[in-house]
Amino acid sequence: MKNNFTINILLILLSISLFGFCKKTQVEQPKNFRPMITEEGLKIKFDPESPGLGQIKVSKFGEGEGFITIAAPSRVIASISTSVSGGRIVLFESPDINGMYASYQVSKTSLIRSSKNLARVQDMYKNQVATQKDIIEAEAAVNSAQAETSEFEGKLRALGFNPSELQFVNSNIVWLICDIPETNMSVVKKGKEVKVHFASFPELTLKGKADGIGDNVDPLTRTVKVRVSLPNKENKFKPGMFAKVDFGDEVKDVAVIPFNSVVTVEGQAYVFVQTTPGEFVRRPVVLGNSGSDNVSIVQGLFPGEEVVTGGAMLLKGLSFGY
Repeated sequence: MKNNFTINILLILLSISLFGFCKKTQVEQPKNFRPMITEEGLKIKFDPESPGLGQIKVSKFGEGEGFITIAAPSRVIASISTSVSGGRIVLFESPDINGMYASYQVSKTSLIRSSKNLARVQDMYKNQVATQKDIIEAEAAVNSAQAETSEFEGKLRALGFNPSELQFVNSNIVWLICDIPETNMSVVKKGKEVKVHFASFPELTLKGKADGIGDNVDPLTRTVKVRVSLPNKENKFKPGMFAKVDFGDEVKDVAVIPFNSVVTVEGQAYVFVQTTPGEFVRRPVVLGNSGSDNVSIVQGLFPGEEVVTGGAMLLKGLSFGY
């Protein structure tokens, strides 16, 4: 009887222990901190205790003064110097460009020759020495030469310079080509003085001039080519050399955010705005001028809004399902 009582006590104690262990195990189960994503990724809400919130930093948009310096990498595309005969020598960075310019010169000479021939044939036709067929052939030669000249000129202008300007350019200079984002073109003016810093001569700060702007926007990089001229009397600067061109502190008192705040999907720029602590909304924006670290916002944000400046890539992955 005593043994049965002892066994019953042990069973009760064991049941209590198992109940406590199960309860403890149930309490200590980790919480699910997965963010709540709604409206097809437009809104993201974190649990206040979520470790993901520690990766996100925000700052208020439009507080204080923004300041953007427009600078662009560049390279020397051509040097113009004086030959021993007194003429000009144009040395290009690339044999392809050199060949293109030579073809332009040949086609231009052909155009002049064919135009003179057309005038001669027309005069002969008036004096009944040439036929209508001769005029048609002469006109076709002029049209062909015009088309060829226009083709080469268009290619050269797309690279940032007008080949006809080489007839009037001074000797002992170099031309540099910069690729400027189309959003920064408002601060690039023809004739503007710029500062040039060569990697080969880090101690030098040189003054150049933006004297040519490309006629088209590259559809892939969304940049425009800008040509800068720089004196080169001592022949220090060679075609192919790299440099940085500073277009000056033109953009002041603007609301800017760090570049790492912006995410891009299929060509559209977005930022994430914190509406309440731990809750974020995806916002499309229009970017303005940009510097090396910051970019101004033209449309999509309002002063005082809290913009994500750290952890934007985490929110991008959650928002777009990456």
